[in-house]
Amino acid sequence: MPPAELCDIIDFWITAPWPMSQDEAQKRAVDRFGWTIEVENDTHYLMNTVSNFTTADVMTIDYKNVMMDLSFDTSDTIRDVTPESTDFLSDVHTLMVREGVARWGEPKLAYFKDTTTAQWNVEDGARVSFSFLPRGLTARYETPQGVELDRRAAHQ
Repeated sequence: MPPAELCDIIDFWITAPWPMSQDEAQKRAVDRFGWTIEVENDTHYLMNTVSNFTTADVMTIDYKNVMMDLSFDTSDTIRDVTPESTDFLSDVHTLMVREGVARWGEPKLAYFKDTTTAQWNVEDGARVSFSFLPRGLTARYETPQGVELDRRAAHQ
Protein backbone atom coordinates (compact mmCIF):
# COMPACT_ATOMS: atom_id res chain seq x y z
CA MET A 1 0.00 0.00 0.00
CA PRO A 2 1.52 3.33 -0.98
CA PRO A 3 2.33 5.57 2.02
CA ALA A 4 0.11 8.43 0.78
CA GLU A 5 -2.86 6.05 0.40
CA LEU A 6 -2.27 4.67 3.90
CA CYS A 7 -2.13 8.15 5.42
CA ASP A 8 -5.26 9.18 3.48
CA ILE A 9 -7.08 6.22 5.07
CA ILE A 10 -5.84 7.22 8.51
CA ASP A 11 -6.77 10.88 7.91
CA PHE A 12 -10.28 9.69 7.04
CA TRP A 13 -10.55 8.05 10.45
CA ILE A 14 -8.96 11.01 12.24
CA THR A 15 -11.63 13.34 10.85
CA ALA A 16 -14.53 10.91 11.39
CA PRO A 17 -17.27 11.99 13.84
CA TRP A 18 -16.33 9.97 16.92
CA PRO A 19 -17.81 8.26 18.83
CA MET A 20 -19.57 5.80 16.54
CA SER A 21 -20.59 2.16 16.65
CA GLN A 22 -18.63 -0.64 15.04
CA ASP A 23 -21.43 -1.14 12.49
CA GLU A 24 -21.31 2.54 11.52
CA ALA A 25 -17.51 2.47 11.19
CA GLN A 26 -17.66 -0.63 9.02
CA LYS A 27 -20.32 0.93 6.79
CA ARG A 28 -18.21 4.10 6.41
CA ALA A 29 -15.21 1.97 5.36
CA VAL A 30 -17.31 0.15 2.76
CA ASP A 31 -18.71 3.43 1.39
CA ARG A 32 -15.38 5.30 1.34
CA PHE A 33 -12.79 2.64 0.49
CA GLY A 34 -14.78 -0.11 -1.23
CA TRP A 35 -13.90 -2.56 1.53
CA THR A 36 -16.39 -5.36 2.19
CA ILE A 37 -18.17 -6.89 5.15
CA GLU A 38 -18.30 -10.65 5.56
CA VAL A 39 -20.70 -12.28 7.98
CA GLU A 40 -19.83 -15.44 9.85
CA ASN A 41 -21.96 -16.80 12.72
CA ASP A 42 -23.90 -13.49 12.81
CA THR A 43 -20.66 -11.52 13.33
CA HIS A 44 -19.70 -8.84 10.80
CA TYR A 45 -16.04 -8.72 9.76
CA LEU A 46 -14.56 -5.80 7.84
CA MET A 47 -12.27 -6.86 4.98
CA ASN A 48 -9.85 -4.80 2.90
CA THR A 49 -10.34 -6.75 -0.31
CA VAL A 50 -9.20 -3.76 -2.40
CA SER A 51 -5.48 -4.20 -1.63
CA ASN A 52 -5.47 -7.89 -2.60
CA PHE A 53 -3.40 -8.92 0.41
CA THR A 54 -3.39 -12.54 1.53
CA THR A 55 -4.90 -11.42 4.83
CA ALA A 56 -7.73 -8.99 4.13
CA ASP A 57 -9.03 -8.74 7.70
CA VAL A 58 -9.45 -5.31 9.23
CA MET A 59 -9.60 -5.86 12.96
CA THR A 60 -12.24 -3.67 14.56
CA ILE A 61 -12.63 -3.58 18.31
CA ASP A 62 -15.54 -2.04 20.13
CA TYR A 63 -16.57 -1.78 23.76
CA LYS A 64 -20.19 -1.25 24.79
CA ASN A 65 -21.06 -0.65 21.12
CA VAL A 66 -18.48 2.15 20.71
CA MET A 67 -15.52 1.72 18.33
CA MET A 68 -12.18 1.63 20.15
CA ASP A 69 -9.70 0.84 17.37
CA LEU A 70 -9.10 -0.67 14.00
CA SER A 71 -5.96 -2.19 12.54
CA PHE A 72 -5.05 -3.61 9.16
CA ASP A 73 -2.16 -4.89 7.09
CA THR A 74 -0.42 -2.39 4.84
CA SER A 75 1.66 -5.05 3.08
CA ASP A 76 1.20 -8.66 2.18
CA THR A 77 2.46 -11.27 4.64
CA ILE A 78 5.96 -12.55 3.93
CA ARG A 79 5.94 -16.34 4.25
CA ASP A 80 9.68 -16.93 3.76
CA VAL A 81 11.49 -14.11 5.52
CA THR A 82 14.84 -13.29 3.91
CA PRO A 83 17.32 -10.46 4.45
CA GLU A 84 16.07 -8.97 1.18
CA SER A 85 12.40 -9.10 2.19
CA THR A 86 13.23 -7.62 5.59
CA ASP A 87 15.19 -4.78 3.99
CA PHE A 88 12.33 -4.14 1.56
CA LEU A 89 9.70 -3.95 4.32
CA SER A 90 11.99 -1.79 6.44
CA ASP A 91 12.37 0.64 3.55
CA VAL A 92 8.60 0.75 2.98
CA HIS A 93 8.02 1.30 6.71
CA THR A 94 10.48 4.21 6.60
CA LEU A 95 8.48 5.74 3.73
CA MET A 96 5.23 5.26 5.66
CA VAL A 97 6.72 6.98 8.70
CA ARG A 98 8.06 9.86 6.57
CA GLU A 99 4.56 10.42 5.16
CA GLY A 100 3.18 10.31 8.70
CA VAL A 101 5.77 12.86 9.85
CA ALA A 102 4.71 15.19 7.02
CA ARG A 103 1.09 14.99 8.19
CA TRP A 104 1.22 14.59 11.99
CA GLY A 105 4.72 15.59 13.09
CA GLU A 106 7.42 13.53 14.77
CA PRO A 107 6.28 10.15 16.14
CA LYS A 108 7.31 8.35 19.28
CA LEU A 109 9.39 5.34 18.19
CA ALA A 110 9.33 2.03 20.05
CA TYR A 111 11.50 -1.00 19.46
CA PHE A 112 10.76 -4.50 20.76
CA LYS A 113 12.65 -7.52 19.48
CA ASP A 114 12.11 -7.51 15.70
CA THR A 115 9.32 -4.91 15.79
CA THR A 116 9.57 -1.17 15.21
CA THR A 117 6.53 1.01 15.82
CA ALA A 118 6.04 4.70 15.08
CA GLN A 119 3.19 6.23 17.10
CA TRP A 120 1.49 9.62 16.88
CA ASN A 121 -1.00 11.27 19.18
CA VAL A 122 -3.34 13.06 16.79
CA GLU A 123 -6.47 15.25 16.85
CA ASP A 124 -9.12 14.83 19.52
CA GLY A 125 -7.01 12.41 21.58
CA ALA A 126 -6.76 9.64 18.97
CA ARG A 127 -3.58 7.63 18.32
CA VAL A 128 -2.03 6.26 15.12
CA SER A 129 0.72 3.68 14.82
CA PHE A 130 2.60 2.04 11.97
CA SER A 131 4.46 -1.17 12.79
CA PHE A 132 7.21 -3.06 11.02
CA LEU A 133 7.70 -6.77 11.58
CA PRO A 134 9.85 -9.02 9.39
CA ARG A 135 6.64 -10.71 8.17
CA GLY A 136 4.70 -7.55 7.27
CA LEU A 137 3.54 -4.03 7.97
CA THR A 138 0.46 -2.93 9.89
CA ALA A 139 -1.38 0.27 10.74
CA ARG A 140 -3.57 0.97 13.75
CA TYR A 141 -5.99 3.79 14.49
CA GLU A 142 -7.17 4.10 18.08
CA THR A 143 -10.27 6.27 18.48
CA PRO A 144 -10.33 8.99 21.13
CA GLN A 145 -12.61 6.69 23.14
CA GLY A 146 -10.16 3.79 22.82
CA VAL A 147 -7.21 5.92 23.94
CA GLU A 148 -9.23 7.19 26.92
CA LEU A 149 -10.21 3.65 27.90
CA ASP A 150 -6.53 2.61 27.76
CA ARG A 151 -5.57 5.62 29.87
CA ARG A 152 -8.18 4.84 32.53
CA ALA A 153 -7.21 1.15 32.60
CA ALA A 154 -3.53 2.07 33.09
CA HIS A 155 -4.42 4.20 36.12
CA GLN A 156 -6.42 1.56 37.96
